[in-house]
Amino acid sequence: MMTMEKLNLGILGCGTITQFAHGPAALRAQRVRLAALCDGASDLLQKVGARLGVERLYSNLEDMLADHEVHAIVIAVPDAFHVPLAIRAMRAGKHVLVEKPMGETIAHCLELIRVQRETGVKVQVGSMKRHDPGVAFARKFVQDSAGEILSVSGVYRDSTLRYDMQASCLDPAIASNKKITPASDPKSDREHYNLTTQGPHLFDTIQYFAGRIEAVIAQVAHHTDNWSWHGVLEFACGARGHFELTCKACADWCERYTVCGESGSVEVDVSLPFYHRPAQARCFDGKKRQWHQPLGEQSNAYANQLDAFAEAILNNTPTNPSASEGLSVVAILEAVRESVSTNHRVAVRHEPERST
Repeated sequence: MMTMEKLNLGILGCGTITQFAHGPAALRAQRVRLAALCDGASDLLQKVGARLGVERLYSNLEDMLADHEVHAIVIAVPDAFHVPLAIRAMRAGKHVLVEKPMGETIAHCLELIRVQRETGVKVQVGSMKRHDPGVAFARKFVQDSAGEILSVSGVYRDSTLRYDMQASCLDPAIASNKKITPASDPKSDREHYNLTTQGPHLFDTIQYFAGRIEAVIAQVAHHTDNWSWHGVLEFACGARGHFELTCKACADWCERYTVCGESGSVEVDVSLPFYHRPAQARCFDGKKRQWHQPLGEQSNAYANQLDAFAEAILNNTPTNPSASEGLSVVAILEAVRESVSTNHRVAVRHEPERST
């Protein structure tokens, strides 16, 4: 167990997710000190470092990993690099927070988990919705007051206007033509890109509320570059539910969850993440015949996520979500793709339960 009060954090990758989310969040988090940045594009590295006020700047990952003042790394790079770079960091003794999805395939995720168990470092997956105070309140209500769950639904609609919405509240992104990219452009397959970019938020949050999804039946509709997945979910707890994932809808941003139990229910509306507004949670207690609706404080979910990561490392508590939960989401994504292609019910290939 570490005895320091704050965790010295390095961020690998200076792209938009670092500029818009992880970097500013590290400056706001209570238990984190942003110690270093690393990016192979030297111009991007210098500009982002200046914006965030970071002096330790590394253009080579091995140099940052050799820095004993850096205790943990955020892996904020394209999906194809998540697992190999996380493994390099883990083998260097660094704890890692890996952006979602944890890996591109189940096999990649299993390799990451194998190395995590071998090295004993902490691994957390970047599902920051869990650290939204409204979502956290609703989840606790489900656990404490809803009773046996009957029905679960989740709707996630990315808006065609999202970039304009983001531009209204974010500083302009810093770009570079020297950035390191995967061998193949992940956006060239829009169906796969949309599902794996936005789907992890939807399915992780659904499982956070209701537990493991055991099987899916899914179909998809599309025109031009817009895709909409719809499906039925079977849960280990016996509940049934449905989901919609639309990327993109000619409509406002919409992310909504409903859980109905034998003695209570919750309705949750999640805002566009960069607005930093807490989710609006309405929880109905059937025994008291009362609605409960909190006003969440500390609503920067990215900063809360880093504080939770630091807590897990400094006090040796479980990460939220764990690497096994990150694998579970990737398994659901693969099951959705298989169900769409076969038009059949597909069981989700989860790893057997085991502590990570």
